[in-house]
Amino acid sequence: MRRWHGSLNALGFGLLGRLRAAELQILLPWLGMRPALEDWERRPFWPDVDEGPRAGDRRDIHEREVGAEAPGVPEPGGPHERVAAAILGYDIFPPRLVRGVLRRAPVEVGDTVGIHYRFLPGVDLFFAARVTARFDGRVGAAWHTGFTYRTLCGHPELGEETFSVEKDLRTGRVRVALRSWSRPGTLLARLFAPWVRRQQLRAGRAALVYLARRSAPARDPFRFTSPRG
Repeated sequence: MRRWHGSLNALGFGLLGRLRAAELQILLPWLGMRPALEDWERRPFWPDVDEGPRAGDRRDIHEREVGAEAPGVPEPGGPHERVAAAILGYDIFPPRLVRGVLRRAPVEVGDTVGIHYRFLPGVDLFFAARVTARFDGRVGAAWHTGFTYRTLCGHPELGEETFSVEKDLRTGRVRVALRSWSRPGTLLARLFAPWVRRQQLRAGRAALVYLARRSAPARDPFRFTSPRG
């Protein structure tokens, strides 16, 4: 009995150690636990993420018009520029839902973006992705500003997402867009796939509403606002 008990303990702790190394981080803020980016900066991308989407992967597009300017390149201080500052500072989601943990803002290619997710009262989740592209320029008849990141080992999802603000140079209309592909990355994400999917869609819809608000001018013109809000 002792032999089996010891073997099961060893197996259990070994599996737990592997899961911890490959999973997201669970934080209890009321115990003083805070997100730490260092571990994630050492993690690689999920295997095969660089090969792109497969048949059956989720493909999401969230878009919303958030304002208008005069036709032509983005206006200084206009809706496009305001939303661009928010996106490049990873101020994309309502803080009650997600907060970004960054080394710098705006983000650059190669930066690790920490995602501090409000899971339950008193329980937060922390995972990360890495920036693979950043853009700010004309693409056809529109001006695109934003970035793309891919998820790291331990992120609940294996995939890639692009966040952008796009101005139609002919009409002046400004819209935001979140475009992604993904599939469950961790064991827990696979086990709770329907719930994870609902949260994923909820976050995308919430981002559109939040960025629409960020496109508006600050109420107090003398109040300084950083890219992260």
